[in-house]
Amino acid sequence: MSDPLQAVREAERLVREATERAEAMAADVPPRGYETPGGKPAESAFPDLAALAGLVELARSSLPPELARQLAQALRELLIALRAILDYSIDRLEPGESPSVEVEDIPIE
Repeated sequence: MSDPLQAVREAERLVREATERAEAMAADVPPRGYETPGGKPAESAFPDLAALAGLVELARSSLPPELARQLAQALRELLIALRAILDYSIDRLEPGESPSVEVEDIPIE
């Protein structure tokens, strides 16, 4: 049998090493969690959208709360409209029968 005191020392050493490794790894985590390590700007696949998103974030952080809510609502409506345009375009591009459109007469009084 091995010495119980030696086993405790070995366990303490392993815990100490694991703690040091965890602290070293945590030091590399950027402040916001999603930034690249070292504070270097990330290469974006869509640089135009990244610039637009940065502009929106800057405007949102510098606006009063009521205007920020209005801006968020306007952006939401813009994204909904964009989604509708994409859905329509995809439907037109898909092979097969064209989508049926219901036509309804609206009486004018």
